[in-house]
This record gives sequence, C-alpha cells and structure tokens, in this order.
Amino acid sequence: MVPKKSALAAVVALQVALATSARAQSPGSNNKVTAEALFESGRQLVASGKYAEACPKFADSQRLDPSTATLLNLASCWEKVGRTATAWATYREAQSAAHAAGRQDYFATAERHANALAQKLARITIRVPEGADGIQIERDGLVVERAEWGLALPVDIGAHVIAAAAPGRKAWTSTVEVTQDGAALTVAVPALDPLLVDSSPAPSTPTPPPMTAQGPAQPALLGGDTAGPPKESRASGSSQRAVAGVIGGLGIVGLAVSAGLAVVAKNKYNDSVPNCPSADHRMCNPQGLQQRGDALSAGDAATVAFGLGAAALVAGGLLWFTAPRGVGSASGRTGIALSPTIGGAVLRATW
Repeated sequence: MVPKKSALAAVVALQVALATSARAQSPGSNNKVTAEALFESGRQLVASGKYAEACPKFADSQRLDPSTATLLNLASCWEKVGRTATAWATYREAQSAAHAAGRQDYFATAERHANALAQKLARITIRVPEGADGIQIERDGLVVERAEWGLALPVDIGAHVIAAAAPGRKAWTSTVEVTQDGAALTVAVPALDPLLVDSSPAPSTPTPPPMTAQGPAQPALLGGDTAGPPKESRASGSSQRAVAGVIGGLGIVGLAVSAGLAVVAKNKYNDSVPNCPSADHRMCNPQGLQQRGDALSAGDAATVAFGLGAAALVAGGLLWFTAPRGVGSASGRTGIALSPTIGGAVLRATW
C-alpha cells in the first residue's frame, strides 16, 4: 500500500484542509519511511497543541524526503510558535516548490500566507561605514554578504548578535533585542579600532663564549656517573623507578578515563540529533539542548583527563629512564649531559 501525507495549512481566520499528497515508498527506502513517520508524529503533536515539539519533526521529515506538503506544515508550525520571519521564508520556499511541481493549489496557499506575514515582519538594517576594507559582518554567527548591507532583513523575535571583524582591527559585537513583530531596527557598525602593535625592541641574543685552544669543553653531566655508584645512589635509583611506576600507572588510568568520557560525549550527542533539526543549537527542543550540554561537558572532561593522563605518562617515563643504575649495567652511565658548541649547545641523555 502507498502511504499518503495529508497537507495541513493554517488560515488566518479558519482552517482549510489541503488535498492529500501521495508519497511513494521505494523498496528499501529508509529515508522515505522515516520521513513519513516523522511527518505523522508532527501532525499528532500539532493536534495536541504541542507546536514547539512538532516543528523539529516536520523539519527532519523535510530534510529526509523533501515535499511541498511538508513545507506548508512546517511553515504553519513556525508561525504558531511565533517565528514569523522563519515561517514567511518557509512559505516562500513552499511557493517555489509548488510552482516547480505544478501544484497551483499549494502555490496559492503558500502565497496567501506569505503575503499576510510580510506585513508583520520585524526587520534589522545593518549599516557599515564606507571604506571598511576587508571587514566581515555576521548576524547570529552567519555571514551577512556585502549585497545585504543596508537592507531591511526579516528576523524572528528575540536577541540577535551583530559582529564585525577585519584584519589588523579589534573585533566588535552588539546584541539587538527584537521584542515584537513589525519592529524596524537599525544597527550602525562603527569604524573598527586598529590593534595596538608592541614597539618595544626584541631582547638581544647573548653571544656564546669563544672556544679555547685546549679543545671543546667537557659536557656538564646532569644525571651523574653511575659507574660504581655508592649504596645511596642504588637505593635512590630504586625509589625513583618505583615513583615512576606509580605516576605512569596513573597516566594510563587517566587515558582510560578520557576514552570512556569521549564515548559518553559521543553517545549524548547522537541522542540529541533527533531533538535538533539542524546544526544550529537554537533549533533544539529543551531535551535536545540538555543532551547537547551534557555532550559538551563530557567532552571537556575527556580532554582534561587525556591531558593529565598523557602528562603523567611522560613524567613517569622520564623518571624511570633517568633513575641511577646499579653496578654492572650495560652502559655504565645514566644522566643528561649539556655540551656547549659553536653557536649553541647540545643536550644529550644516556641510560
């Protein structure tokens, strides 16, 4: 049996049922099956008045299996939750899709709703000073192209962050609060201040001491000569290797904890995907926002655990290999030597 979608569009004064739109399912087409299930779930949520939960369902359904009927339902949902600009843009998108599909009934419905919302759109105009070479303007993290400067662009109600940046200039940001539909706001981006350049002279490099006729200087042995070490050296070496083993073990534990937290962060993020219709976290429902926050917290903890574990492992290795050896060791010497050379010095480790 071929599953069908019944398109539902909200009218300003009354509800008009749209014609049923058939959605053919090809054998093995998981996207169509999932899209149909999401669409039906969205319709049920709308019937229960849960518009904030229904909108992500329609958005995901549209992403998996684009349909003019789904766009009309999604636009109506955005309108119900007060996202007027997003609803208007979605109606326009549905209008174009209906025209391409030859669906005059859908085209007329989308056009009627878009025209009605156009009168209520809140708009923000961003003005940029002339001669601002290399400047980049962003609104809510998205680039505002040069052709959009000075235009009254539709926005949803809420806070919007305007940012400006340019090479060699201090970045600038401003938050604009849109409180109602129909508002018309203008944001003037100021001339960006230049970054201060440190003009203090660079520290001079000390000149290495000249080589004497007696030949190169003997290296300064930092680790100590272990040929025939006294009893105190052998005891110190054993203690140092024991400490190294403990620290190295803690490093391995830290790396294991980091791996476990990374898996938890990944699982939390995967759990949030159904609750976030796009990469923009503002599109997430409350559960999705909570899951995204948990994923970020677990990821940060994994990073800290990895850094501590790696540092402990490296420190343990250094302590182990620099510990004094007993008599009869293969090399007879262990330590770190610093030898001056022409123009510098050479650091040499032995064990």
